[in-house]
Amino acid sequence: MQCPGASSDSDFPLLPMTGGSNYNSTTVSQSDVGHEGSFKANIHGNFDDDVAFRRKTMDEQNIAEKKSTPVVIFINFAIVALVAITWCLSTQFSKTALNFDKKNFNAPYFMMWFNTNLMLLCFPAYIIVDKIRSRRSIGDIVGETFRTFGKKKGFSIRNMFVYVTPFVFFWVGANYPYVRALLLITPSVATSISACNAAFVYILAIILLGDTFNIFKIFSVVLAIGGVVVISMDNEMKIEWLGILFAFLSAFMAAVYKVSFKKIIGNASLGDVSLFMTCLGFLNLTINWIPSLILALTGAETLHFAYAPWGPMVGAALLSMAFNFTINFGIALLNPLVISVGMLLGIPLNTLIDIIFRSLDATPLFIIGTCLICLSFLLIIIPYDKLGINGNCWKNNKTSAEEICEKM
Repeated sequence: MQCPGASSDSDFPLLPMTGGSNYNSTTVSQSDVGHEGSFKANIHGNFDDDVAFRRKTMDEQNIAEKKSTPVVIFINFAIVALVAITWCLSTQFSKTALNFDKKNFNAPYFMMWFNTNLMLLCFPAYIIVDKIRSRRSIGDIVGETFRTFGKKKGFSIRNMFVYVTPFVFFWVGANYPYVRALLLITPSVATSISACNAAFVYILAIILLGDTFNIFKIFSVVLAIGGVVVISMDNEMKIEWLGILFAFLSAFMAAVYKVSFKKIIGNASLGDVSLFMTCLGFLNLTINWIPSLILALTGAETLHFAYAPWGPMVGAALLSMAFNFTINFGIALLNPLVISVGMLLGIPLNTLIDIIFRSLDATPLFIIGTCLICLSFLLIIIPYDKLGINGNCWKNNKTSAEEICEKM
């Protein structure tokens, strides 16, 4: 679990179980404002440019010009709370479903497939919200999004398979290990380790997107790895090493998903993201059931529908979808940093629930490890350029993330 600057984790899409779709596509930079004239000058010759500029500024104008400061503060607080609560509860519901009746239901892949199917609702939800906000016709909203899908080549079945299919594999690589980890470790440990994906995103952004080397963010990578090591050394909590490995793999694959989205798809509006997630849900529904069926028939997973915990499963799926759409809507309406704070708050919230309802003993090593990972997360999301802090060691010779997006 995106977009100016690839150095921040909040510039990339996240995942519902390990974090949701996260984009910074509506932030208007000074260069965007400076080029407003050129956009309007080409309105008849290049419709896509005008559409891109209008979509790039619409949400920011709505929040900055039409809302008072108290309303903005309330919206920030509400979005942060929703992100933290939906992420936390979706993980807790998943854990409950997996522990409900292991003898008759032990199917993490099926559960991941079931949860992902609800991503089909993302684009219809976007259409409803956009219609309420902009009062445009549904045809205009749908047509505008379709015209900019897939490097502005327009939406088609072929483009959907070409652009979305690879991300189904990345999605599985991020979410299946996470669900498997919940079979072996507590939600608080799983969410703490999943926060390491911010550090992985930075490493991959340097390699694939040509991001700059920043001493603070390099240090954050060290802290993240150190936090995982400290947690895994806690013998008092009887943490399964395999569970740690699954959570670590999930965090890495989530980073692969995010950076790949940035490199392949580029900048995306809220509508583009919602359409993309709906397409991902559609492909998951139509093709990703095959591995689940194979696992059930071979006995690798136990799946008796009569004994399946449908209540917790449906709850986890709905919360996961709500988390994902809250991330998308919050980024488009506010700021990526606000969403990052919400995700950070999900870690202590999960820990609190585990202590109260799952009899977790918060040992010193677990607290230290979690604090190291949280500090790593904070060092990743701090906007050093805006604060006037220069921590860059040297600049990568590869094309910058902004240049990559402009070429796509």
